[in-house]
Amino acid sequence: MLGQLADNHSRSAIAGKVSGPPLVDVRYDSSGLRLRPVAHETIHIALPCFPMNNNRRRESREPSQVQRLFRQLVREWLWISLVLLPLTALLSYRAQVNLHDATPVTGALLSVGLVACVLGLLLWRPRWALWLTLIGMACVLLISAGLAEMRHWWSPTPAVLGMLFGYLIWNWRRLSVVLTYFGWELARLDSEPKVFPERRRTQFTGTDRLQGQIMALEQAMSRTRDTRRFIADGLEYLPVATLISDPRGQILLGNRKARQLFDHNLVGDDVLDQLASLGYPELSTEPRPSLSAMPLLEFRDHKERSLRLERAALLPVDGDTPIGWLLSLTDLSAERAAEEQRGVLLRFLSHDLRAPHSAILALLDVHRHQAQVDSPLFDQIERQVRRALDLTDGFVLLARAESEAYQFQPSLFAMLVLDVLDQALPIAQQKRIELLHDMDEQSQERLIMADQGLLTRALFNLLENAIKYSPADTTIELRVSCHGEWLCCELTDQGKGIAEQELPDLFSQYRRFSSAQGIDGVGLGLSMVKAVVDHHGGRIECRSMVDQGTTFLLELPLIPE
Repeated sequence: MLGQLADNHSRSAIAGKVSGPPLVDVRYDSSGLRLRPVAHETIHIALPCFPMNNNRRRESREPSQVQRLFRQLVREWLWISLVLLPLTALLSYRAQVNLHDATPVTGALLSVGLVACVLGLLLWRPRWALWLTLIGMACVLLISAGLAEMRHWWSPTPAVLGMLFGYLIWNWRRLSVVLTYFGWELARLDSEPKVFPERRRTQFTGTDRLQGQIMALEQAMSRTRDTRRFIADGLEYLPVATLISDPRGQILLGNRKARQLFDHNLVGDDVLDQLASLGYPELSTEPRPSLSAMPLLEFRDHKERSLRLERAALLPVDGDTPIGWLLSLTDLSAERAAEEQRGVLLRFLSHDLRAPHSAILALLDVHRHQAQVDSPLFDQIERQVRRALDLTDGFVLLARAESEAYQFQPSLFAMLVLDVLDQALPIAQQKRIELLHDMDEQSQERLIMADQGLLTRALFNLLENAIKYSPADTTIELRVSCHGEWLCCELTDQGKGIAEQELPDLFSQYRRFSSAQGIDGVGLGLSMVKAVVDHHGGRIECRSMVDQGTTFLLELPLIPE
């Protein structure tokens, strides 16, 4: 009962101090809106809170600071009542005795009852405190006059004084609670991180607490207005289209990018209808799914733009239940066009450009067979053609490695290592290089998420380089082990090594180092390896000393058991 009265009182107190048309209240925590980073041209749509099926997140049930303050105020109301009512009874009893009333207790009880009624009404309807007190005092005077007409003297003074003092003390305590709450909120607001530059604030040097709180409140409201203007301007001039909707799905705000996307003013429209008008496939049939359950897809709208839908929840400061949703429509038209052009280029490189080079090699082979003699000129031509083919293959592999067209699946890394060793063994045998490998028991059983083709090619590039830059009759060792949630692959050779000052540029494209002089290559292999490792969420590093060998350390995340 007291908690309900406190909640009623808090709502009444706030309603009594705030008037005017309803406002849109946007609440942010100290870190600001939690948005997903979206690349490219993006359309952000902030949506309201709605039921999240059986997985709804509940807000914290801990009492807020306001509730605690007003519960304390209810307890103080009880103390006021416990003090005023006995004093009223005592004064009324003495007054009735002085009036020679035969039943002074009855008069005292009447005074206590009237004062108790007014105190209860003050707690129940604090906005009407002054009117309730005046009406109560008028009732006391009317009752006293009525009893006097019936020749029964009853003094109204104790009851009137009890109501008057109750009204004064009660409003004093209410004002004290409001000041305490304002001070707490202003201190909390002042302690929050500043998200944008603020204007200089006047320091209060007086001793009047109320005046200081009023000045601090004025400065806080100025900061709030500045923040609202900052957010509104930021949304309006964002390079992405942004919409904000109310809990019913009606759009409250649409910036210029959003208006350009939908070709009209969006305020007041339903956000689901607008998504359906773009041709979102999940909204083309009935019944429509809820926003929380709607699949996130990439689709083409009626203007043949490639759009991708993403979603994020907007959370309040003091709870975990979303008060809105932020949806982003990412325009991927330019990226998809670039990918298509890349595909055309790769097809050209892998087929149309390779075909004439292969024809040249075939013609050279036919000429050697017919002439039965080797010509230095033909050997030079063959060497340059094969170099061009290697450059084409390296560029195609690098383009595939840097693309997003990876096909990840659970893979046994040990099998990939054995496959790479089988491919590299003939090359190593030509230089009488011994290939050693060591895999612990755990690494032979753990799985990783991998694109097997690209990862195998990256491992082969590393092993091929180790063979290429190692002298004959040496050893190359490949060790695989597991450390925590990472799989570690260490490849060590006894080759020429790499100078320390050249290591920072090791994975740059088209870089050839001093140790590679006289050895064929185009400088794309390690760039491809780095791109593949990055797309797998791994790490790669190199340790090397000139004339002592090189070690590549490759780390890939394991699939949790």
